[in-house]
Amino acid sequence: MNINPRTVGFVVVASLTASVFAEVDTGPNGHGPLPTPAVDKPQPATLSERFGTWFVPVPMITLDAMDHGALMAEDQATVQPAPFRFGVERGVNLSLEDGQWMDVAGGRLWRVGIDAIGSLNSRIHVSGLNLPVGQELAITCPDLEQMMTGILEGKGDFGTGEAYGPFSPTSRGQIEWFIPAGQSAKQLPFDAVGYSYGYIPVFSDISNGGTCSLNPACYAAWLNESNAATLMAFTSGGASYTCSGQLVATTAADETPYLATANHCISTTAEANSCVFYFFNRSPCTGTNSPGTLVSGSDLSATYFASDCTLLLVRGALPAGCYWDGWSNTNPAVNSACTGIHHPNGTPQAISFGVKNSGAFPCGSPSGNWNSLSWNQGITEVGSSGSAIFTNSDHKMFGVLTCGGSGCSNTAADDGYGRWDLAVNTASSNFATRLAAGTDDTQEPNNSCANAKAVLPGTYNTLVVKRLNEDWYALPIASGATLTMNMTFTHANGDVDVELFTACGGAIALSRAGNTNNESFTFVNPSAGNTVYMRVFLATDTRNEYSFTFSTSTPAPANDACATATAVGAGAFPFTNTLATNAAPALPASCDEGSGVTITKDLWYRFTAPITGRMTASTCNAASFDTRIAVYAGDACPGSTTAVVACSDNSATCASGTSKAEWLATGGSIWYVRVGSGAAGTSGTATLTLSSAVSCPADITGNGFVDGGDLAIVLGGWGGAVTSDLNNDGTTNGADIAVILGSWGPCP
Repeated sequence: MNINPRTVGFVVVASLTASVFAEVDTGPNGHGPLPTPAVDKPQPATLSERFGTWFVPVPMITLDAMDHGALMAEDQATVQPAPFRFGVERGVNLSLEDGQWMDVAGGRLWRVGIDAIGSLNSRIHVSGLNLPVGQELAITCPDLEQMMTGILEGKGDFGTGEAYGPFSPTSRGQIEWFIPAGQSAKQLPFDAVGYSYGYIPVFSDISNGGTCSLNPACYAAWLNESNAATLMAFTSGGASYTCSGQLVATTAADETPYLATANHCISTTAEANSCVFYFFNRSPCTGTNSPGTLVSGSDLSATYFASDCTLLLVRGALPAGCYWDGWSNTNPAVNSACTGIHHPNGTPQAISFGVKNSGAFPCGSPSGNWNSLSWNQGITEVGSSGSAIFTNSDHKMFGVLTCGGSGCSNTAADDGYGRWDLAVNTASSNFATRLAAGTDDTQEPNNSCANAKAVLPGTYNTLVVKRLNEDWYALPIASGATLTMNMTFTHANGDVDVELFTACGGAIALSRAGNTNNESFTFVNPSAGNTVYMRVFLATDTRNEYSFTFSTSTPAPANDACATATAVGAGAFPFTNTLATNAAPALPASCDEGSGVTITKDLWYRFTAPITGRMTASTCNAASFDTRIAVYAGDACPGSTTAVVACSDNSATCASGTSKAEWLATGGSIWYVRVGSGAAGTSGTATLTLSSAVSCPADITGNGFVDGGDLAIVLGGWGGAVTSDLNNDGTTNGADIAVILGSWGPCP
């Protein structure tokens, strides 16, 4: 970064500890490039594109011009080292009335544009964002190919209420806000708006650097490192800056998107969150500049002030072709041939060739924390800060640029690079821990169907899916049951897709491959098995975080209500009432056999009497729980006043509380048979048998004889019991005793 070393005030206050990798000579080898996804999905649409309103003019707020010369004068007076400032953020007095509402499918869309006279680039930033569920917001740039960084929900991608659009190469930006039908808005869903006014032309074809830079595209040996390098643009302290950085490999080579830069570029979480990265921002060996591929957002993973090193974890989805640089945790020998790739003045990539000097460089104190580099070809300038220096022998990074006097006007000046080995070998820095391997979640190992993680219905947060380590879950879902799944993730950080299988190695039973934030679906298990396997994987990118909540439900039996009673004739009908619900009406007092009149978890059958005579509805000795039966007359579902013609709770001749009800019927008549559990609400499996017994109607006990047992039942039900009313006159009386006596003896 082009500064006079005599003006440096970078004083080290951190102390160094003994090397934790003293016995190791080199760090990991680089790896890549990232392959092209098997399925190329389009970029998510802006809200205007989604609702087809992109052609409708947007109301515009226009800000006054700023004094470019005065801003550049401030830069000249800035104490170095510092990143390259190219814009300043100014507040925008924005109200609901400044925008325009439009009716769109499913709700309303509010839009407003912001412009500024004389601004050479721009960025919109909102604070205090808090969107209700269902609402969405997009910060877009109509003049940019990648028009937005992603659709925003809730409090934004980082949950802080801070949200940034991409940097635009022009002065125009837009805010788009969708409200679903049924919701209203009396105020904006954010507290403040900032507009970055660009006074130096980065992100455009206008050159703001010298003509002495070398193009890395003309040096094929350094293609990998060029594919790792990135132009970084971020917001800090009310201003916009650029620096340089590069993806760095983990020891495990697991494609974790770690990116190295300088501490004096980014040292806070807020700066890391605001950062966007332009990969492949370069020119061909001859031809026109490429703006590169935009990737948005990062987390601060580790930072080490003592040698000006910072490690970020990039959130946004990396483009195909990216490379991860190798690095060394030892300081190379004096006179080692070296190469750096960087973005001077925020311009496309440049390459510089030099040699490591014997002395240190006074970027701070102690000066031994910085290596001195002299250039043979090429230079660095402001904006090159944070870029890597590599040894030519093995192409491994050993430092990041902090300060120096190099530039087109001083091609002989040296530069100082913060020592990467000090950052890695100091235990308190956490660099070594981070760079061993990227973090994963507590459900591991679950990277195949064979070792799918068994999970119960509930919520699972802070999960990590990787391109090289997809996630599998075994979900308990009964046959015929319904799975309801709700997943949350940010699509812009990696395209998370989902597949369901009813058996490992089987066909895909459900595939969800959307192109938006989050994913929700239901699935009915069609198989006889009670487990469904869920595969979570990335269609694009190398790593993303997600959460999911799921539940399962098994539907009640089809004949859970009278309205859906199963039409039957005589026969045996197995059933399970475990998932049955409780229906009305209540049973009459005449059905009370000592345990009340409650019937629960009941199922319904619409029975047609096959002949004229006595009918039987029985679970006698054919149920795993205490059953209760009620029978109603008529071809319509019973109401609260409908008479019960027969009922049974605990039949004397049946074991374990099972039941048998009898009544007289005319052939072809309709009856509703209700079978369930008593007051205890027990449930299980049973068989309901519906039959006719015309040969021996007085054989109440069903033992093949009309005898004292039957007489005892009639006497016990004297005055009202339905089950002992043999002549069907509505009560048990002397006429029923006459039937018993007239049929006394064995049944015919």
